Amino acid sequence: MNKILPIYINKLSPCYSKDHLGNSGCPAKNDIPRFLYLVSQRRFEEAFYILKETNPFSAGCGRFCDHPCETACNRGKFDQAVDIKSLERFVADWGYEHDLKPMRKGDLKDKQIAIIGSGPSGLSCAYFMAMDGYKVDVYERHSTAGGLLSEGIPSYRYPKSVFEKELNYILNLGVNIYTNYNVDHNKFLNLAEEYDAVIVATGAQKPGSLNIEGEDLPDVLNGIEFLREINLEGKLPDVKGESIGVIGGGYTAFDVARCSVRLGLDATIVYRRTVSEMTAHPGEVKECEDEGVKFHFLKQPIKIEKTDKNRLRLICQNMKLGPVDETGRSKPIPIKNSFSEFEFDKIVLAVGDKPDLSFIGDRFINEFPKLNCMDLPENLRKKIFISGDAAMGGSDLVGMVVRAVGSAQETVKYVKYFLNGDRYLEENRDIAYYDTINIKYFQKRSRYVENKLRAKDRKDNFYEIVSTMDEDIAVSMASRCFYCGICIQCDWCYFYSDGTIFKLLKKWDPMKDMHFYKFNSKNITDATFKSVEACPRSALSVVRDSQEFKKYIDAQYIDLKSEEQE
Repeated sequence: MNKILPIYINKLSPCYSKDHLGNSGCPAKNDIPRFLYLVSQRRFEEAFYILKETNPFSAGCGRFCDHPCETACNRGKFDQAVDIKSLERFVADWGYEHDLKPMRKGDLKDKQIAIIGSGPSGLSCAYFMAMDGYKVDVYERHSTAGGLLSEGIPSYRYPKSVFEKELNYILNLGVNIYTNYNVDHNKFLNLAEEYDAVIVATGAQKPGSLNIEGEDLPDVLNGIEFLREINLEGKLPDVKGESIGVIGGGYTAFDVARCSVRLGLDATIVYRRTVSEMTAHPGEVKECEDEGVKFHFLKQPIKIEKTDKNRLRLICQNMKLGPVDETGRSKPIPIKNSFSEFEFDKIVLAVGDKPDLSFIGDRFINEFPKLNCMDLPENLRKKIFISGDAAMGGSDLVGMVVRAVGSAQETVKYVKYFLNGDRYLEENRDIAYYDTINIKYFQKRSRYVENKLRAKDRKDNFYEIVSTMDEDIAVSMASRCFYCGICIQCDWCYFYSDGTIFKLLKKWDPMKDMHFYKFNSKNITDATFKSVEACPRSALSVVRDSQEFKKYIDAQYIDLKSEEQE
C-alpha cells in the first residue's frame, strides 16, 4: 500500500471555480487569489498581467460586472465578501495609467483568423488568439468597434476613454478591425475560403419582442437601439419632460431608465416578476430609485395602444409568483380578471435581444463552440466556430460581458486545437471551500464603501458614478482575501512542523503550484501532518505516494543530507 504524504498543491478558490452543482464564480476564470495577493504586496504590475491573462476588459468588468465571484467568496461567510470587482478596476486602471503594454505568450504563427463582430466576445477571441501569435482580422458592420461595449453601456458606467484604452491594448497585439463591413452570405463564404478559421461573434442584435398588439407603433422603441443612439449621438432629440415606460428586468432596462432620467425624462420600469427575479444585480433598483426611476412589479404587458392625446397606453395583466420554473426563478402567474393601465409618451422594450445568424445560410446548427453550416461546401464547414451571445440564443445571460469573455476562452481553446492540435485540458482540482479554511487566523473587517457621485449630482450628465479606490485602500482591501487554496508564505506550516519542513529563501511567485518550503523525506512525523491542518487557506493536502502526484513529491521532498549539501 502506498504511504501518504503531505504536499503543497493548489486548490481552486470558489470565486474562480465551477463546482459539481454548477455554481459558478468568475465566468472569465480570473485568477483572483493570486492577483489580490500581488495587490496586497503592492506588486501592481504583476497583478495587472495576471488579470490580462484571462480578461481583456478588466477595467470594464471592474465597473459593470455583476460579480458572481463575490457571491461565491468564502469571506462572505465570515464577515463580508472581498471587494473583488473594485480591486479588479483598480489594477486595470493602474496598468493603463502606467502605460503597460500587452505581452504575447506565443511565437508568431502563419495561421489567419477572421472574426465576425467586434463586441465583447469577438474582441476577446481576437485578443486571446493574438496573444498566442495568430494573425487576426475582425469585421464589424457598424462604424465603431465594440458592439455592446461602445454602443450599449452608458458612459456613467463605462467611460468611453476607458473603453478606448482597452481597445488599444488589444490593437497593440496586431489585431486589425475593419468597420462598416457588413457580412452577408457571399462575404461569409469568402471569409471561410480565405481564412484558416472563422469565428462568428455577432452578438444578440435582433430586437426582442413581446408579441403583443401595438408593439410596432412609432414610439415603441428597442432598448439596445435606444442606448446606441445615446452612446453614439450623445442625446435623444426633444424628450425633456416626457414620460417613458421601460419593459424588462435586465441591465438594458436599467440603463435605458437611468439614461432617460439624465435626459430629463420621467422613467418607469415595468416588470412581470419582482426584484428578486431580476437578472440585473439587486443593487440596481436602489441606484435607480435614488435617481428618480419608478417601478411597477408583477405587471405583464398584454397590449399597447394610442390614446386620444397621441400618447401610449400600456395595458398589463397583474401577476403573482408561482413555483420555480426552468430558469430557477419563481414563475409569474396571471391573476384572473385583474389588470393595470399606464400612459407614457414613449415605451422601450428591453426584453432580451436575440442572435441574427441569417447571413450564414438557411441551414446551420449551433454546436457551441462549433457552428455546423450545412450550406457551406464540406471542406469549409470544419473552419467555422461561434462565440458569445450569438451562441447563447435567448438566454437571460445575454449581454453579460464577463460571460462573453468566458465564452471566448472556450471557443479559442477549440480553434487552437483545430489549427494545431493544441488541446488544453484543465486539471481536476479540489476546491477550497469555507469549511477547509482556518478562520481562527483572521479578524473581522468591513469591506470597502465605494465613493459614489451623489444622486443629485447625476442629473443632466453622464459623469462616471463610482470612483476608483486609491493605492493604500487597494492594498488594505486586498489583504482581506483568504487567498483560498494557494500558499502565500505565511509560515504557519513551518512553525507547526517541529523542524520537519524547511523554508526556502525565495520571493513569492504567482506561478501555479510554486512551493516555498520542502519536506525532509527522512523525517515525516505527526508534526508534519499537523502543518497540513494548521494551514490557514488549505494550500496543503495529504496524498498517496503515487504516479499522479510524483512531480510534486519529487520537487518538494529531499533528505537531510541533500539539504545540508545545499
